[in-house]
Amino acid sequence: MTTNEILIWIPFSFLAVLLFAVYLSYKKRDAILNPPNRRSPVNVTPENFKLPYETVFFNSADSVELNGWFIPSQNGESSKTIIFCHGWASNKGELLKDTWFLAEKGFNLFYFDFRGCGESKDAGISSVGYLETRDLDGAVKFIKSARSQYASEIYLYGCSMGGSVAVYHAAHNKDIKAVLAESVFYSFDSVIRNWSWKRLKVPYFPMVKMTLFFVKRKLKVDANLYSPVLNVGKISAPILFINGDNDDLVSQEEAQKLFELCSSPKKDIWIVKGASHAKCPETAGMHFMQKVSDFFSAA
Repeated sequence: MTTNEILIWIPFSFLAVLLFAVYLSYKKRDAILNPPNRRSPVNVTPENFKLPYETVFFNSADSVELNGWFIPSQNGESSKTIIFCHGWASNKGELLKDTWFLAEKGFNLFYFDFRGCGESKDAGISSVGYLETRDLDGAVKFIKSARSQYASEIYLYGCSMGGSVAVYHAAHNKDIKAVLAESVFYSFDSVIRNWSWKRLKVPYFPMVKMTLFFVKRKLKVDANLYSPVLNVGKISAPILFINGDNDDLVSQEEAQKLFELCSSPKKDIWIVKGASHAKCPETAGMHFMQKVSDFFSAA
């Protein structure tokens, strides 16, 4: 091949690579907004822990039908309810298996599936926090209206994406009694960047940057505006951050930054040694149960 031919092929090769990168970024958008395992079956139920419960249906703030479990306190009637928010591509059962013991500590427990997850209706996409804030709005409204006798004190527990949703809600609703944020990510952009690089080895530029562009275009909003980093400074309720020091999606530096940005006068952070993302409960075991029970009881 002559020098002239090589010079002619260079721009075509560059264009081909660019188009392929655009195609992969577009497909990666679908993997984020419609993860293949978000409809995984709910294999853990309150029956596994011999807890009485009621299956309920309610609507999100934008009228998506959601499914949940209401578990009454096992220590007599209580007006304190903890609402649980699960992580991306997960379901309410996965959070129940880590937190069921709180029903024995004087709290009612309310677990629900975010849109398109578990047993809730599919709304087309899972937005990694933005649309899910509307789901939590609906859950809080349901407890306050349909179970008002249990709603004088409402607490939030969120894991990963659910932690982001809980932080956003508490920042904009001052009646929340306390928040526990487990493995909560720093921002929408950072968790997509970390997930893409740490787990898929996809570089930020140009792939992840283009993927974020396509995601935000699909959502028709900048989902980063709903990030914990932009909202944690508005929280006044007591809050406990729990993170693992082996978390590939949320670095210790990011966790510490969120803690420092938080404006709550009653804030604490616990770094669980050896815990990976969303694995603090199983890593810390009984210590986790005691720490979480003490936090909600003292809040």
